[in-house]
Amino acid sequence: MKLSGPAIPEKWQPAYEAHLQALESKVAVVAAWLLLITVFIYQFSHPLRNVHSSELLGIEFLLRLPVILTSSMTLVGHYLGGFRWPSRYFLRLMGLSVMAMILSMLLLYLKTGTSGLYQISNGLVISFFGVSVLAVRGIKEWALLFLLPLGLFAGAAASLGIAFTDILPLFFDPLMMMLIGIIVMEALRRVLTSEFEARQTLGEMAATDQLTGLLNRRAIWPLLNHELQHAQRAGTPFSLILGDLDLFKKVNDVFGHDAGDLVLQETARRLEGALRRQDALCRWGGEELLILLPDTDSAGAQEAAEKLRASMADSTIAAGDNRIHQTISLGVASFQNGDDIDAVVSRADEALYRAKHKGRNRVEIAGSADAMPAVSD
Repeated sequence: MKLSGPAIPEKWQPAYEAHLQALESKVAVVAAWLLLITVFIYQFSHPLRNVHSSELLGIEFLLRLPVILTSSMTLVGHYLGGFRWPSRYFLRLMGLSVMAMILSMLLLYLKTGTSGLYQISNGLVISFFGVSVLAVRGIKEWALLFLLPLGLFAGAAASLGIAFTDILPLFFDPLMMMLIGIIVMEALRRVLTSEFEARQTLGEMAATDQLTGLLNRRAIWPLLNHELQHAQRAGTPFSLILGDLDLFKKVNDVFGHDAGDLVLQETARRLEGALRRQDALCRWGGEELLILLPDTDSAGAQEAAEKLRASMADSTIAAGDNRIHQTISLGVASFQNGDDIDAVVSRADEALYRAKHKGRNRVEIAGSADAMPAVSD
């Protein structure tokens, strides 16, 4: 099994990071409750476990105190919002505190010759498995949670004169359980990642036009409404451009529908290349396209529309042995106080109609009495 983890496409990385953070948050809360309950049970159950080390109760409590504190911090951060750290930091703190606790107890019992090594060995098994579960992000987290504490433990044992022949038998079962925990967590992580990719794929299929890969009409509405609310709240401008390919029916009739599909795909590619990263391009229907320009006033939208027009008019599109000169007409409308989305779209549509009526391959601005100079094919 490859422990480096499955590769996530770059376009899904932000969503995957949010997915991991949500998973880490849930794991951290469950782990914190389990650790608190377990630590207190072990602290006060020596008679039940036939461990006669009452003289070490105070020292054991001090060794368990970091686990109690880190678990408590995790729960306070989750329920009360007292800490703003990412959940993975709490997982690391809990994992390292558990390793420090159990390894320190092992050194204590070995050095003092106190009875109860069997219980400490069981504690190692439980701790190693539990800490491996905290390594939600995979092998790199595991290395941090295990290699650093085990390296410090080995150095401390050597400095205390504890023979490794006395230690190694106690580590066989814990190391096996650690390996099992790593495999289980890696398998679970792969299952969760596969589910994440399946959800993203289905969501993308539902949100995009299958031919062009652009947003479909249903998918852009949340973006339009979000921009409208932002404009109403903050007074920021935004604009819409409605475009329509000129004489596109003739392309299908003369060159065939396969050529028409190629034209639509190339149109999507060119328009996306002419837009900013924050702009949204949608296949509004048939050969109509809608472009959302956040934080853009009428002058900026006119400039953007002209750039889109030129991206189509300046070069032909290859469709087999044919070269198709495909142009686009565009209508521009900007948000005005009191508008809803339908009102802005309607004004853009009226401007687009004027662009078609005045000769195509041109840009018209909603509410503008001055027409732009006609551009010849």
